[in-house]
Amino acid sequence: MSDKDDEKSRVITKVIFLKKKIDKEIGYNYWKKYVASVFWSQISTPVNLTITMLTAVTTAQIQSNDLITPSVASNLAIVSLILATLNTFFRPHTQYATNTELLAKWTNLGVKFEDEYYNNMVEHKTLGGYRKRLESLQAIQKEVNALRQSEGTNTINFLTDFLFFISLLSCLRNKKNWLDRDKGVEQAANARIAENKKEGRRTKKVNIKEIKERIDMNEIIEPDESEETNEEQKPEETKPEETKLEEQKPTEKNEIILPTDDIKVNVND
Repeated sequence: MSDKDDEKSRVITKVIFLKKKIDKEIGYNYWKKYVASVFWSQISTPVNLTITMLTAVTTAQIQSNDLITPSVASNLAIVSLILATLNTFFRPHTQYATNTELLAKWTNLGVKFEDEYYNNMVEHKTLGGYRKRLESLQAIQKEVNALRQSEGTNTINFLTDFLFFISLLSCLRNKKNWLDRDKGVEQAANARIAENKKEGRRTKKVNIKEIKERIDMNEIIEPDESEETNEEQKPEETKPEETKLEEQKPTEKNEIILPTDDIKVNVND
């Protein structure tokens, strides 16, 4: 094996490794932020709505003094205080906003990785082509590492991580990587290609000349609808004069029309 072939095999190995690594990292972090965003959205919205409603009721009680009983008003004030304290300590709305923003960033990286993956699936099998693909994958890997470092410790939450691992072992078992969502389409396409190869069917180039000849042949063979309509709309044959005279009827009861000399004879006379 020459040095060029050896270098080409090393570049191909790096390309395959980086493709799998980026696919796994983007999918893992995307689904992790997705589960965290869903959890905090289900917590922050009901808590904030409850605090707002309890605050409105207690404010109305202070203004009117007869809206609810004093004992109920004191209980509502205590519940509102507890919810406000928990909301301030756990900050569900802030957690939701932070995870949603990170989710959008991981989605953008996933779309960029898809563009690189699908646009370079069919390429010239040369050393230069594999080098370009390796450089583009290395640039995406740098962005992935920078985004992971920018997250910090504020997004770490053991409760959401536990929920994520439960989802990973159950509903996300076969969809943990970013490109796993496209596996079904890819497998169906490969199965169709294998079936076509097995049956010996191949795609043919379109021959415009052959198509025109077939169209002309069809125009000659197929009957013309306009001719049929013309035949149906032929005028009726003219009847001889004798039949016309036989069909004529007398105009009056006491008159007879002679066919020979058009003289009307009155019977009564």
